[in-house]
Amino acid sequence: MSTELINRITVKKDGVYLSSHSSNDTAPFHSWRCSGLSEVYAAEGQAGLDREVIRMLYEYAQLHGSHRSLDRYRYAKDAPAAHAIYKRYIDQINHRYEQMDKADQDSVWYKPTENAKEYRAFKREMHDKMYAEIAGRCGEYDRKHRNKDLER
Repeated sequence: MSTELINRITVKKDGVYLSSHSSNDTAPFHSWRCSGLSEVYAAEGQAGLDREVIRMLYEYAQLHGSHRSLDRYRYAKDAPAAHAIYKRYIDQINHRYEQMDKADQDSVWYKPTENAKEYRAFKREMHDKMYAEIAGRCGEYDRKHRNKDLER
């Protein structure tokens, strides 16, 4: 399984562009308009974009390189505070799973029972909340760095 390596995120007038390549690909990084992120940005603004980039980083992508557009996402995801947020939500998900009967646990991904469907919905909701909370740290990064710029 490959990982998407992202070395730049750029918001332009016509959408959100990523410079990326797959970890199992020898081709160089290339810039492309990401329609999914562009749609989220158009509908929800920076907060929505941040949430979805954080989702990508937890599910299938990694930041690569040192472009400044990545700094806010590294700050949001790699800090001890983000790890605490992650643990809090994952503990809730795991607790909910452990409360299910074995038959429900065994059916979560194949022919799910009603309890398994409820668990999957709960897990999805907890992930959405977790990504949004961690993404909120991007705004914290922006405020800290805006204040540093003002001090100069």
